[in-house]
Amino acid sequence: MVLKFMSKKFIVLFFCGLLICSMQASAACTAIYVGSDVSADGSTIFARSNDNQGVKANQITVTPRVENESGRTMPVSIDGSVKTEIPATTYKYTATPYMNSTRTSNDLLQDAAVCSNEYGVSMSMSVTAFPNKAALEADPLVKNGICEDAATDLVICQSKSAREGVEVLLGIIDKYGSSESNIAFIADQKEIWYVEMYTGHQYVAVKLPSDKVSVFGNEYSLEYLSDYEDNITSKDLFSLAEQKGFAVHGKNNEINLLDTYSGNETITNYSHMRTWIGHQILSPSKFSADYNPNTTYPLCFEPDKKVSAEDVCQLMRNRYEGTKYSPDETGRKDMRVIGSDTTMSAHVVQIFSNLPAEMACINWISSGPPVYGVFIPVSNDCINISDAYGADQPAGDGNKFDTDKYAYYLFKDICTRCVGPDNYKSYGKPVQEYWKNAESNMFDGMSQVIANAAKMNDSASRAKYITSYCNDMQNKVFEDGKLILNNLTWSQGDNSNTFKIERNPETHQMTGKEVTIPTMELKLDASVFELPQLIEVEDS
Repeated sequence: MVLKFMSKKFIVLFFCGLLICSMQASAACTAIYVGSDVSADGSTIFARSNDNQGVKANQITVTPRVENESGRTMPVSIDGSVKTEIPATTYKYTATPYMNSTRTSNDLLQDAAVCSNEYGVSMSMSVTAFPNKAALEADPLVKNGICEDAATDLVICQSKSAREGVEVLLGIIDKYGSSESNIAFIADQKEIWYVEMYTGHQYVAVKLPSDKVSVFGNEYSLEYLSDYEDNITSKDLFSLAEQKGFAVHGKNNEINLLDTYSGNETITNYSHMRTWIGHQILSPSKFSADYNPNTTYPLCFEPDKKVSAEDVCQLMRNRYEGTKYSPDETGRKDMRVIGSDTTMSAHVVQIFSNLPAEMACINWISSGPPVYGVFIPVSNDCINISDAYGADQPAGDGNKFDTDKYAYYLFKDICTRCVGPDNYKSYGKPVQEYWKNAESNMFDGMSQVIANAAKMNDSASRAKYITSYCNDMQNKVFEDGKLILNNLTWSQGDNSNTFKIERNPETHQMTGKEVTIPTMELKLDASVFELPQLIEVEDS
């Protein structure tokens, strides 16, 4: 790998998908970054939806620290046949992997998706992206190289800083190659890195500016290395493109990485529209309210105002509301939105520079689609996870859609019943409103819990206190989710009728007016998500 000081921008997808779909493990995701200087509370924020068609259940886990156990390995390749040795000592981390039932029935690795370790280092991978044909022909993907499903926990279990995490990831690519074209975030309390992995051995990583934000769908965004203060590249990133004749030069005759490794060949509305709406929402003064497929949206841009983690949660639910592209409001069937019902899980990660590293990361996790679900808190200081979110469905239960035991199935079912033009007004909106209020209370509560915990001298008491609050919120969400699902099932059964025209109840004459389904009423109290007064953990 080559280290330099400088970098920026991009575009991507479906046309080239046919070239490499057999090697790409994941389908489609959306990612967001908010620098600490432009976030509402000074935290660094990054987020990603983990999207894929089908029923793929996940859980939240805490993997403990391991001391001085040599000879251990972890998988590199998608089929697990290629493994790499890991250090004798590995670090405690949280993750959101597939359940055993999903791994077994779909022949998958665990895909940790997002991890935060005891040193305050967090990673999310991947947003699948698509290089152009010339780049792939020059440096094909490697069948048994590193893949999305293996990378995140492999990197985080052995990295004490974001920079070290980047070097671990890129070192793995140098040694084994890459089987997929991916994008990753790796962050700590001081900095965050953005990594684009193009082909079998070509990559670039840049340190993102703290005064900017980013939003992108399944497409590359990085244009010029000179736009960035610090970067790491594969040793042949530029020479390969020059020698094989696909290099594209731009400002000051510098190679434009976006046009060189991706370019117009890979642009698709499927991805580019999600990039547009993120830019438009966070910076409406600079980006048009109407989508233009020919616009190149920068990787990093200035928001019109400071952005909170709650704002990011809402952006992760965006379905082009209020535009002519909204599938719910227009009935369009050709719109790929951010807030998709195909989301397996989603996360919004906050990293605070003013806290001890072992409690600096808060992962807001949605198990199942967040569009009609809720983000719950998980600290990197947590000792364990509630049964509702931490339970692992056994391998033999891969075909059991169990909403009573597992949060993923519960929120997948709620979303399925709320999504779409026939359901979003009567059922979806009251569900979204309730979870928004609950989420707001949890953000306030977690802020107070973290402030209280920071004053505690005993680390074990502090971890117990934080864990108690997070698990309490997870359990409350799960119980309220079951009440909401029951309410939905009852209401939809009560209103079920393929005959949609009003009639005179006395004469049975049809009036010609279409029946309006009433808005579902939820008799739930979001104040239960305010900071509980019952959590008492003595400092010792």
